[in-house]
Amino acid sequence: MLVPAAKRTLPGSGAPSPRPCTHRNDPQCSATRGPDLMLKRTPMTDATPEPIVLISEQADPETLASLEAELTKAEASTLERRTLDQWLADTRPQTRLVCLLSDAELRRLLTDERVGDWQIAVLPLKTNRSAQVSFGVPAHLGQALKGALEMENPTRIDLLTCNGQIMLGTLIVGNVWGLHAPITKPHFWRDLITTLGHLRSLRLQAFSITTGKGQKQDLAAMGVTVFGHNFAGLSTTAIHQALMPNDGRLNAFILSPTSVLSHLWFLLKLRFQRPFSMRQLPDSMGFIRSQSLIITSQHPLESTLDGQTMETSEWHIEVRQDAAAVFINKRLELSTEEGDTRDSLRTSHLPNLAASRMLRDRPLPFLPHAAEADFRELFLTLRSNAEPSVPFVLLMILSTLLASTGLFLNSASVIIGAMILAPLMSPIISLSMGIVRSDRSLVQPSLKTLAAGLSMGLVCAAIFALLTPLRTLTPEMAGRLNPSLLDLMVALLSGVAGAYAHAKEEIARSLAGVAIAVALVPPLAVVGIGVGWMDTATMLGASLLLITNLIGIMLASSATFIMLGFAPISRARKALRLSLVLMLLVTIPLSLRFDRMVDQNAIQDTLSRIAANHPEDGILDVREVILSGKKPLIRLDVRVQQDWNETMMDRHKARIEQTLGYPADLEFSVVHVR
Repeated sequence: MLVPAAKRTLPGSGAPSPRPCTHRNDPQCSATRGPDLMLKRTPMTDATPEPIVLISEQADPETLASLEAELTKAEASTLERRTLDQWLADTRPQTRLVCLLSDAELRRLLTDERVGDWQIAVLPLKTNRSAQVSFGVPAHLGQALKGALEMENPTRIDLLTCNGQIMLGTLIVGNVWGLHAPITKPHFWRDLITTLGHLRSLRLQAFSITTGKGQKQDLAAMGVTVFGHNFAGLSTTAIHQALMPNDGRLNAFILSPTSVLSHLWFLLKLRFQRPFSMRQLPDSMGFIRSQSLIITSQHPLESTLDGQTMETSEWHIEVRQDAAAVFINKRLELSTEEGDTRDSLRTSHLPNLAASRMLRDRPLPFLPHAAEADFRELFLTLRSNAEPSVPFVLLMILSTLLASTGLFLNSASVIIGAMILAPLMSPIISLSMGIVRSDRSLVQPSLKTLAAGLSMGLVCAAIFALLTPLRTLTPEMAGRLNPSLLDLMVALLSGVAGAYAHAKEEIARSLAGVAIAVALVPPLAVVGIGVGWMDTATMLGASLLLITNLIGIMLASSATFIMLGFAPISRARKALRLSLVLMLLVTIPLSLRFDRMVDQNAIQDTLSRIAANHPEDGILDVREVILSGKKPLIRLDVRVQQDWNETMMDRHKARIEQTLGYPADLEFSVVHVR
């Protein structure tokens, strides 16, 4: 705490005067010891000028009264007060300036060529919000004044200029909402709703960015934000690494989403995930670190410098290294190294020049567009897969025979082995891509290959059933005769997996192939078995499942390719409409069967509640519920310890019908237990 001037003593006689620290390997400087800024009472000497309070001409009477009260409380009421003009007309070196100044006045102060000779502390004012954020100024006037008077050493920081004007905080060019502090504040959802209301206005602009080393980047972006350190720019909750205010570098983040969907996903990730690492930037964001930047655009754009709007097409941003000594009230890391003048550019993952030409100066598409390299490689693979081959024919025959064997054996493990062998994914995925892109060169060979594979499988399964003397419908077969909406869900998920696996190299396509084979090979084999037996019910039930799976897989695969940007919706509209109509037609019988499944489950659940209520008449186990006639047929096992008689059966029947609320046909199988 300061004492009146007449009673102050300074360490001038025995201790060196405090000096602004440069943070360049200075062991005596508190800032070189990491984030622990030391709050100590500043010793004064006769050789050191007293602090001077600079008061803004814009300060309101209430703020001035609060300042006088805090100065009195700090026993510093004798400190000299000046306006900025008065100080600039008569300055003194090595003076601590306690500044109750607006942002505009602080820029004037920091622009002065003598600023390096002063020690600057900022007090909060309604008109210096940018300075408060940049210098970590406490919002409470008394707390800020205490730090301004008692902190021992100021921090030597870099100053940024934009077109010759001091930057206290952030330069924002274009639209970069999400790359600055408001993303973490309570009004996030309000701003997100506002963004959703202007989705059609989101677009990329052409930018040319040149670093201090002359490296030039031509790209398309929604906007660019430039700042010096964390407090001035991105919130520290959004960036994992510290961006230091005295390393001689500026930081530029570039927001360049390729679709509305990717932009919304980026905003949600930035809001809810942990701070991102500079080594693993989100796909929509690029980063440049340099001593200076020149940003140019083809057309004048609206930009914001510390909250002030301006419109121009060129921005020159430079770093004035160690230009000012400022008391910073927050903890931060400071650079202790020098000599590293390398530029850092992390923009290679942003849209390339070809993609930029497609996206710039037009509204962002809702869905992303795949990169040209992804197109080329995927189409070569799909064209190859669409053509029939000897391995395809051989694997199709083997997988169908193996699946038929597993169905007769009622062995799930054998059926799974058949799924692994089945090659059906290749023509189906090629057909889906051909449909969404209206590409006959993909559609025609894919249809031929798929038709040949299904025909061979059907014939092989039918011949196998004819040659096998067994005529028993196993549970594995029966499970594929009554498809429902759940089976359609299996087909849709399999289609998504297959398309996504083909589009992404890092995913093993064989795994997705198993998912598709699950939906196709077993029902195909059951259809063939029904043909071999000449069993119409088996053929129709399994055929419905097979058709459902084919339509569901193709529709889901097509939609996935559209979502991944491999085809515009406009081109695939007709084919998707036809697929959707077919799926709706198939959904009708599936819905009826699903309702029946729900009713069967409800009956089983209801009867299980009364199964053991009357052990004297036997304990009931529901074995099967069939809803094919006017009355449900319920097959039950009755576990009894004594002889079973009709009286016990009648009591069970009465209780069951009373519980269900309607008559039912009951078949009891008696199991004697001891």
